[in-house]
Amino acid sequence: MLEASFDSDGVNLHYVEYGGHGPPLVLLAGLGGTAQLFRGLAPRLSHRFRVVALTRRGHGRSERPGDGYNIETLVEDIRRFLDALGIERAVFAGHSFAGLELPLFAIRYPDRVDAIIYLDGVNVLLEPQPDPANDPVWATLETHPKEEDLLSQESYLSYLKRSRPDLANIWCEAIEADRLEDLTMDGKRVVMDGHGRAITAKMFGGLGAQRDPAYGDVKAPMLAIVLGGLQNPFLPPDAPEVLGRSANAYYVESFRPWVRRRTELFREAAPSARVVELDTSNHTVFVAKKHETVNAVLDFLD
Repeated sequence: MLEASFDSDGVNLHYVEYGGHGPPLVLLAGLGGTAQLFRGLAPRLSHRFRVVALTRRGHGRSERPGDGYNIETLVEDIRRFLDALGIERAVFAGHSFAGLELPLFAIRYPDRVDAIIYLDGVNVLLEPQPDPANDPVWATLETHPKEEDLLSQESYLSYLKRSRPDLANIWCEAIEADRLEDLTMDGKRVVMDGHGRAITAKMFGGLGAQRDPAYGDVKAPMLAIVLGGLQNPFLPPDAPEVLGRSANAYYVESFRPWVRRRTELFREAAPSARVVELDTSNHTVFVAKKHETVNAVLDFLD
């Protein structure tokens, strides 16, 4: 595993070369994620591919410029990443928000895309979204760290595990390494600079018409790995039974139909694409169902 950076039109972007021999496989994390999040997945694919992962601008160790968060610039960052590594064509796998970048990249640069894999990254515009305020489990979660949670990396990671059961339930080396990438210290105190919220707003504000990807215009083969679970992903493992029943009922009645409808719209837009549903409701599907994800990816690319 080699970590390095390259210049994307004056912005220094971090990436991880996970190694391997064969055709290139480019991994892109979702909003707030970094190249470290693929530490578990990448080694299981490196026997077939040269696996590399990019951390987009504003995330982790990549630079945080004041602008350039519109989707056109993010797509150009991907193109410059390929150029910097001497990659002519690649298979792309993108998590979450990357599912908005990759269709546009494939439309702009069709000769550089062999296939696209969406890791819970099907982002068909479907409003209104389910309101998490109606989820009974949300009222039980911590929303802001206390002062004692900011005294060290360890104390902050403990806070994350309490406030993000969806991460705590699948905690592993990859999750921890990814979270540490965005963690900065001022002496002995964790700094909460709020950059993530500002960058998130700029990224979604810069989507424009690309908020609803033109999947039908993508010529490359596509695989969408989607969620098929029925359990509320934010339910703590030690939650009382009553809370568990109500939280799971909310997910099944309010959120699950929304997920399924987005998948149906993707199928309608790209009828030749393959869809694989995995038995999990965890958004970080490739960590929650690592082996099943690898099998789905290899079966698709075979």
